[in-house]
Amino acid sequence: MIKIYYLESMIGAKQKMKHITVTLIILFTLQLFAGMSHAEDTSFWDQFKDPQDGQFDIIGDKEMATGFLPVVIPFNEPTIGLGAVGALAYFHPKAPTDSSGSSVPPSISFAGGLYSDNKTWSVAGGHMGVWDQGNTRYVGALVYASVNLDFYGIGAESPDSEEPIPYNIEGGGTIQQMEFRLGDSNFFAGTKYEFSSTYGTFNTDEEMDEDGRNRNAGLGIYTSYDTRDNIFTPNSGTLLKGSVARFGKALGGDFTYDRIDLRLNHFWPLNNKLILGLRMEYRGAGHGAPFYALPWVKLRGIGAFRYLGYHVLVSEIEPRWKINNRWSLLAFGGTGRAAIQLDKMQDAEHAYNYGAGFRYLIARRLGLAIGLDVARGPEETTTYLTVGNAW
Repeated sequence: MIKIYYLESMIGAKQKMKHITVTLIILFTLQLFAGMSHAEDTSFWDQFKDPQDGQFDIIGDKEMATGFLPVVIPFNEPTIGLGAVGALAYFHPKAPTDSSGSSVPPSISFAGGLYSDNKTWSVAGGHMGVWDQGNTRYVGALVYASVNLDFYGIGAESPDSEEPIPYNIEGGGTIQQMEFRLGDSNFFAGTKYEFSSTYGTFNTDEEMDEDGRNRNAGLGIYTSYDTRDNIFTPNSGTLLKGSVARFGKALGGDFTYDRIDLRLNHFWPLNNKLILGLRMEYRGAGHGAPFYALPWVKLRGIGAFRYLGYHVLVSEIEPRWKINNRWSLLAFGGTGRAAIQLDKMQDAEHAYNYGAGFRYLIARRLGLAIGLDVARGPEETTTYLTVGNAW
């Protein structure tokens, strides 16, 4: 999936880009089918019936093809408000399966932008390349953005948690990432380089290190292990990821620090109707990191950057009950803490979420479901259009 880590550091768009990429696939397929010629006795909706169960399905028994796709996608993000993403994507020809017989993700090139009602905007362009039957994968992107947010401080000791400081960060950045499959295993390993040059403006008399022009650059290595039955809405399997990165002046930045990310997603099929999902995550950054590069508590119902820390722990569970082969109901609940020091985690403010939603399996052959989630956090209730798994 396309993951632009520079945008993540500015507006928490890593998950958003995942959903945008999946949505591009959905809309591209609909556009492809709508443009096909059909027999006169075939209605428009008949082309979206799955021959296996006769239900609505965007794939059916047809194959996805190549071509351009223009899209506009609305969103409601607690941090930056209501807005929309506009993009033009190109789907490249792809190998149907890899060496193990599994489906290979398509290569995608895109250009686009977003705008929200708090005057946040961005433009971006990039490419996700999948080669050698899925054994070699590349992600590269360029981004320029102007983001309006509130700074709530860092950790439980922050004096700004009750009266946040409004600020704007504007600038550009890039991500360059390459990964390789290790033999015939389910392990991948790779490296990535991140760079951003931004200008910060804060509505406060306090002195901020990030006020004015600054650069942030880092080089990291990572590995992953993935046995999920599909990447969109898993019913079984494990995703385990770990990465370590070094940021510093030698790499083109102004800040020197290290960063570590550990992530586990596991899905248990308790029976043929009930799937239990578990998410656990630790993210840490050194004390030399700028605040906009710090990890935060990522849970549905909580805005990006609301709970910042040098060390962040998050856990969440999500039981999902299949009503039938297409429809399912789910509930979720999680907790997270953000602390300045790891040994002070127990003193950090407790962030939480809970909620419920539903899914419809809109592409059976891809294992892709879409639906709505209603999530409650400590401060607000938010509704999300969720494409694939929320994690």
